Amino acid sequence: MADRMSPAVAVVASLNVDHIVQAPRIPAPGETLMGFSASRELGGKGGNQAVAAARLGADVAVIGCVGQDEDGDEYLKALAAEGADVTHVRRSPLPTGRAAITVDEEGVNSIVVVAGANADIPAAAAEAAIGALPGLQVVAGQLEAAADATERAFAAARERGVLTVLNTAPAADVAGKLLPFSDVVVSNEIEFRQLTGQDPFDGNGLRRGGAELFAAGCRWVIVTLGAEGCAVLDPLSSVHVPAVAVRAVDTTAAGDSFVGALAARLAEIPAEPTTEDVVAACGFAAKVAAVVVTRHGAHPSLPTLAEVLGA
Repeated sequence: MADRMSPAVAVVASLNVDHIVQAPRIPAPGETLMGFSASRELGGKGGNQAVAAARLGADVAVIGCVGQDEDGDEYLKALAAEGADVTHVRRSPLPTGRAAITVDEEGVNSIVVVAGANADIPAAAAEAAIGALPGLQVVAGQLEAAADATERAFAAARERGVLTVLNTAPAADVAGKLLPFSDVVVSNEIEFRQLTGQDPFDGNGLRRGGAELFAAGCRWVIVTLGAEGCAVLDPLSSVHVPAVAVRAVDTTAAGDSFVGALAARLAEIPAEPTTEDVVAACGFAAKVAAVVVTRHGAHPSLPTLAEVLGA
């Protein structure tokens, strides 16, 4: 790992402990299934994004909150071991966040998250953290962490001219509060439908939904489409970026790795990014996600830059 300098990427992060079971399929309501295996790993969308960016060579700072418990101790040590700056991760009397994840034989997952300490990030502290971090190029966030904290951090980043990347996962009404402060919005097909009411697989629906998000204040919209790759939209154009064909065994952290890789690549751009830059960053992020889905788990699946380039 390269020596860490001033962070170029900050992530307003959800930090969860994942409890994962492998099963033949996702159970129906009221159904009990026999699973194949169970494991416990560190995860959370924000934590995954931060670790992904760090392993890809970015200088990363984490803004978040963990419990005053052994899980919190473990997560702080793990982030520090990745080279991330954890100065702005606070401790809360609430327990460290949890996620229950079921993964089926096709690698598809279903996830239930209990926010815990992630809901306890002080908004003022998140705003102050942005001002205290020199050299910032990108601030990323998602909707698992406290929305007010993410909003204040994004607003502070915008005032500094720092690029903001919002991952609208899991889809929630609070996304509307964050869109005016978000330069880049990354949604999967389900989140895009929930946010805009439009079908991203329909060209007209994609453009109509994108126009709605642009009207709310963002500059680029990225819609991830699973095996179909992703669409990158600006107010004047739409570009399709193909996925890398692999056999998926577990899609846990695939979207998070995409966002972390995107942030890491955008942070390398010395000037104001162009749509061409965003498209290129998405191409790199697609390669990272393709590696992730061939592995099990969240943090264990996230590759280093050497692994991506050698894939």
